[in-house]
Amino acid sequence: MKVVAPKPFTYEEGDRAVLLLHGFTGSTIDVKGLGRVLRQAGFTCHAPLYTGHGGEAEVLIQTTPDEWWRSAQEGYRYLRELGYMKIAVAGVSLGGTFALRLAMMHPVAGLVSMCAPTRGKSRTDLADRVIDCAERFKTFEGKEEELRKKEMMNWHKGT
Repeated sequence: MKVVAPKPFTYEEGDRAVLLLHGFTGSTIDVKGLGRVLRQAGFTCHAPLYTGHGGEAEVLIQTTPDEWWRSAQEGYRYLRELGYMKIAVAGVSLGGTFALRLAMMHPVAGLVSMCAPTRGKSRTDLADRVIDCAERFKTFEGKEEELRKKEMMNWHKGT
């Protein structure tokens, strides 16, 4: 099965915009439904895809939180460049934290932070999340169980 990687999306509708931010190991798919509802309500929506997200975990682990943060900032700048002056920011999990940070640094018309983490995570917690993401992605790709197990053995050796 060919897997199509998620992409950033923009729904242009009204003169007010909402920046939609996904969570760690997630993708724009996680906020697409909210984007559709907001578009129907007359809002323009844009969801950037953080660097390294939305695909193989092997790519994700080569990226850094600073790169993900830059992706969120670029999403805000993109809406400003399109001419939107009233921009609300909504994010889930890591995206909720980024939404709070953006609101501290830029003028925002509204803020929604859903399920934002309140405490830092250990390296082990984060590694477990990435391993889980890798297992789900390999299953989604349609890889046979033997190949998945072999590839995941390499992952478990690396943690």
